[in-house]
Amino acid sequence: MKKLNRIIKIDSYDAVSFFNGLVFFAPVSLLVRTQAGVSQSMFFLLQALLSAITFLGEIPTGFLTDRIGYKRSLVLSQGLLLLARFLLFVGFICKSSTLFAVEVIVEGLSYCFVSGTDSAYVYEVYGTKNYLSKMAHASNCGTAGFFISTVGYVVIYHVFGIEGLLLSTIATGMAAAFFSFKLKKEPSKVIGQKEILNTTAEQIKNRQSNHKNMENCHPLKQLFSTMKHPKALLFAVTLSVFQVSWLLINFFYAGKLEKCGISVEWMSAVILGYSAVEMLAEPIIRKLGNAFSKKWAFVFGVASGIGFLLFGFASRKISVVALMLILPLLLKLPEYFVMEQENILVDLLGVKTQRAAALSILNMGVSIMEILTLFASAVLTAVGIGWCFIGVGMLLIICMLCIFGIDNQ
Repeated sequence: MKKLNRIIKIDSYDAVSFFNGLVFFAPVSLLVRTQAGVSQSMFFLLQALLSAITFLGEIPTGFLTDRIGYKRSLVLSQGLLLLARFLLFVGFICKSSTLFAVEVIVEGLSYCFVSGTDSAYVYEVYGTKNYLSKMAHASNCGTAGFFISTVGYVVIYHVFGIEGLLLSTIATGMAAAFFSFKLKKEPSKVIGQKEILNTTAEQIKNRQSNHKNMENCHPLKQLFSTMKHPKALLFAVTLSVFQVSWLLINFFYAGKLEKCGISVEWMSAVILGYSAVEMLAEPIIRKLGNAFSKKWAFVFGVASGIGFLLFGFASRKISVVALMLILPLLLKLPEYFVMEQENILVDLLGVKTQRAAALSILNMGVSIMEILTLFASAVLTAVGIGWCFIGVGMLLIICMLCIFGIDNQ
């Protein structure tokens, strides 16, 4: 019973994740724009603009977050996201491409304030020992919201149309904004620390030396110097590969189903299926405990790479569907691990007082990769989606081997 209470217990951070997961118009997000006169090519350009805004705003909003605090930044992010939802509704009613562009800009700014900040907030408020389990638990709350919105979408769309879907999402956005005000305030940046990977005594000495050197640097130079660390570059590249992996899953799963002779109408069932499997991340992390941060993160990371390789070659229906269901879980587990290691690296380099800005710099590689992927979507389709999955699988294995190699130096 105690274990059950621990699993279902939610706080304000979990509530924000839950209500953010209730995006009722998600299954018809493209239709919302196209019915208002936006072409498919324009839709992808708007998505590219969203990524560009996020990329350009990463560092300025990161600096601002370190000044105003993580909680205030998360509240501001929710407020901007709510405004973006309202602009999307008005843009749909007025059939205005201009309003859709403004909505993308506002949504991009919202993502800027939450990018890196959510990770930093959890790391500071819940501590290093609870970081992985808390991130997984909050993600499961968001997935639960996604489940409800996917089922509720059918009823709302049938009765009230797209307008009902948009208004319902605005209502859940208001709830998320409300709970963001109730978030715990982060402590005065004095959370206990955990060594990065297998930190040696010599590395601890280097940490003290790095901290002294950092104190004498200009804040901006101090932050950009974090990217010179080999682990920083490796973590940024790895997270970029994870991002491309998620883009392949989100955009090209349906095409793989069609290629295997399975009706795209089954895509909703597949999404619900892999979302349910993905929720196993939290109990797996809790079960493995501290061991997850070493051996098992590597195992799941390599397994995800092998899974992508197999998915690229797979043609039988049963093997394709099986891989579709398991790949998101295999991706999620090592991704949490790398995000945790980014925070620990910030501690190691002595820039924890500027954690949000440092994480924003480290996350810029992810935004660059996403922009390139969106612009290259047509080329990727011409080359063959199967080969794209194979290439990403190889990159995942290489990245995890590099991380494991650094761990054992």
